[in-house]
Amino acid sequence: MEKSLQKLEIPESFRVSPFYKNQQLIESAFIEEEVTFQIPFLYDLCYYANPQILPVWPWNKEENYFHEYWMKQRESIRELFHIREQKKAKDPMLLSISAFIDQLFWSIGHSVNTLNSQQLFLGIQLLPFAPLNIEERLSYLLSQPDRYLSFVQLDELEQEFTKKRSSYLRRHESNQS
Repeated sequence: MEKSLQKLEIPESFRVSPFYKNQQLIESAFIEEEVTFQIPFLYDLCYYANPQILPVWPWNKEENYFHEYWMKQRESIRELFHIREQKKAKDPMLLSISAFIDQLFWSIGHSVNTLNSQQLFLGIQLLPFAPLNIEERLSYLLSQPDRYLSFVQLDELEQEFTKKRSSYLRRHESNQS
């Protein structure tokens, strides 16, 4: 089920660099129940605008959407860096970074409700499976998304997050039994 959205207003709490600093509106977008990362924080913005648009939101499921997304995107982004096309790598990197932030919050059943760095990092630090030094590492990614080192860092964060999340879920399931 695909929903077409016209003129999605970006709340003040999302108008933050490097995503929507000088943007107040997304002219049009498509939101699907099968998660696609086409616009940074699209599902969170749609939920903020109208929580009834979808019957089930991504954070209501236990999927690791970012892992699948990253596995599909990683090689094409790596290739852009390999051929020294940093400017072309920036947008896919920003989309990937936003998808990673989404997954951090979605994994605990919450949408992202702000990109204000202080509040964002406070929320991330409370995650039971946050990668080590997540604040410093994510700050670097956000400040320099067009660097190869950012690509390497995001790849490492994805691996670390996936392992920690999986371990946490196994422990949590065994405690439930």
